[in-house]
Amino acid sequence: MTVAPIGSDLHGEAARIITDALLHDPGWLAVGPDRTGHRRFVARLYHRAALRVIDRHGGPVYGAFRDGRLAGVAATFAAGLFPPPGRTFFAYVPGFALAGPPAILRGLRTTAVQDGGHPEEPHVFVWFLAVDPARQRSGVGRELLGRVFEDADAPVYLDTSNPANLPYYASFGFEEIGCGDLPRGAKMWFMKRP
Repeated sequence: MTVAPIGSDLHGEAARIITDALLHDPGWLAVGPDRTGHRRFVARLYHRAALRVIDRHGGPVYGAFRDGRLAGVAATFAAGLFPPPGRTFFAYVPGFALAGPPAILRGLRTTAVQDGGHPEEPHVFVWFLAVDPARQRSGVGRELLGRVFEDADAPVYLDTSNPANLPYYASFGFEEIGCGDLPRGAKMWFMKRP
């Protein structure tokens, strides 16, 4: 397996992987449309827009390749690059509009919770860590995080709305630094690795 920064030519496949990996994640269930097909469509638009924003204002976006195919993605903001400029909000408008008014309101509430969890000091932000469902539990996520840690010049921060992820991230040295309430009874945990 190799892990390397990826460019915009792989954003479509990366968005598919992130969407497939997170489609039934408690955070997306809390925010997104109820129907799975609609949620998949909106999530893919959102992830594609997020990758464009990260590529332009953050980065790097790492890809893990196994047998020559993209198997996982870690989309990051280097220390001091998050949050991106406010005008980047407009990149998400098409996906938000197609999600419908209730999902828009849930999304805005979730964004406020997520943004409020960031540490004050400079940090590397892992916005998305996703492995193609067919490749999960095969070390892809571990390789991606290893590369993030190797390149990090500040503490690494991430958030998760899946309680099953807490012990996984703790195994890498992440410590819980807080949590927040999301719509529909979900929670988001904020974690930092010194």
